[in-house]
Amino acid sequence: MIFLNAIFRAKPGKGDALQAALGEMTAHVIQNEPGTAGFYVCRDGEDPSRFITYERFVDRAALEAHNTSAYRDQWVALYGALIDGDLVRYIGHETAAKHS
Repeated sequence: MIFLNAIFRAKPGKGDALQAALGEMTAHVIQNEPGTAGFYVCRDGEDPSRFITYERFVDRAALEAHNTSAYRDQWVALYGALIDGDLVRYIGHETAAKHS
């Protein structure tokens, strides 16, 4: 399993708008990306301007399909301005997991 973890901040006063936009992305992923095994969006409880995603993909091709999709490009064009500064990304292979 491949994972992508992203950490980023909303611009001041844009946290709720970014949360809604990430909800739209999550709905799209659920409906259109069978190679995405899990897509989790978290809003930091201590710093509500910070968001963290944990994305799970069945293989590298699924990760690339997600990251290069036309939908993702459209999403960035519509909502990218809500993000403050650079995004920090980590990509790797899961080595242990617990599923409920």
